[in-house]
Amino acid sequence: MTNLDATRSLCNAIVNTFYPDNATVRFVLASHGISPDGEATPTDKELFCTAVRLVMGFVESSRSENGVSTAVREDAIRNSIKYWCGVYGVDADEVLGGEATTIEDGTHLW
Repeated sequence: MTNLDATRSLCNAIVNTFYPDNATVRFVLASHGISPDGEATPTDKELFCTAVRLVMGFVESSRSENGVSTAVREDAIRNSIKYWCGVYGVDADEVLGGEATTIEDGTHLW
């Protein structure tokens, strides 16, 4: 299995509705100095972290195609990533970079 195939499969394992296209995965792998056509190593932490970076960029909140609807919940993605971090022996806090801050009402900041 190539690094490209492994990364695409990892993305889909983390978020079962995420199917990144080959060009995007090739770009991200090359950006991190990983050959997309190289042979994947089982439980490669660098490939896993690359897949997480792709998944964290997955922002789809709703989609409907032929009566099939898809929505993505950030908390579910984070829980899935935490699970897979345990499988790959990676520190989840390091991979997730802590919790994002959300401003619900910023009117008092003006």
